[in-house]
Amino acid sequence: MQSSIQTTSTALTATQPALTPPPPVELLTQVEMAQRLGINRRTLHSWVLSGAVPMIKIRGFCRFEPAKVWAALQQHEVRAAGAAKSASASREGALNAAAASTTETRSA
Repeated sequence: MQSSIQTTSTALTATQPALTPPPPVELLTQVEMAQRLGINRRTLHSWVLSGAVPMIKIRGFCRFEPAKVWAALQQHEVRAAGAAKSASASREGALNAAAASTTETRSA
């Protein structure tokens, strides 16, 4: 009887994956995160208020997870590059329109 119980418990542990604790998450203070980004603490604070940078609040203290902050900033970099392209395209369109109107005025 005892051998069947041991066999069953051995079979159960063999099929279940071993539980491992999650990797430790590095949380930085506002000053530490600002130093890593090479910006002023007030700039980081304004980015948090605007929603550009994620922040974790623990017992009233702001903490930052560097990986999430970098990911958020990269998303803004992509948007800025796309906005610059559309702005330059609209400037080119305006310049082309101005050139066309100048050409029409000269030929008249």
